[in-house]
Amino acid sequence: MTTTVSDPPYAGIKIWLTREVEASRIPALARRELRGWMGDHPVLADLELIASELVTNAVVHGAGPWVRMSLRSVEERERRYWRLTVVDPGRSASVPMPRTPDPGERTGRGLWLVDALTNGCWETAVTRVGERMVWALLPRQASDRSGGRG
Repeated sequence: MTTTVSDPPYAGIKIWLTREVEASRIPALARRELRGWMGDHPVLADLELIASELVTNAVVHGAGPWVRMSLRSVEERERRYWRLTVVDPGRSASVPMPRTPDPGERTGRGLWLVDALTNGCWETAVTRVGERMVWALLPRQASDRSGGRG
């Protein structure tokens, strides 16, 4: 199911049902969806990486029947951001947080990348109905990347 609204504040919402889509394909589908919503935007590559990492975590750790991704424009303290949100059913008891992987591990660095790309402007929460939500803010313009949410 896809909904795209061309007027701000929403860029789009996408839900993948894991019984209909192979879970390993969802990160690539998330990147493709962002390209469709944003076209050739200056921060698209960073948003694609953030989305891929957050969607992967939702698929691997959420282990639910669906994953939902949304992107919208927000204004905070007179600065404009993209707010990328990934939600899963919240079946995992663990809280998403960066960890230090062993040097030989091939996984475990995704949230460090999200943290670096967003200058620490990301968070996780549980919704009223128990879903796990992880959101990240990225300045809308590449020139606004230094300084974070200050």
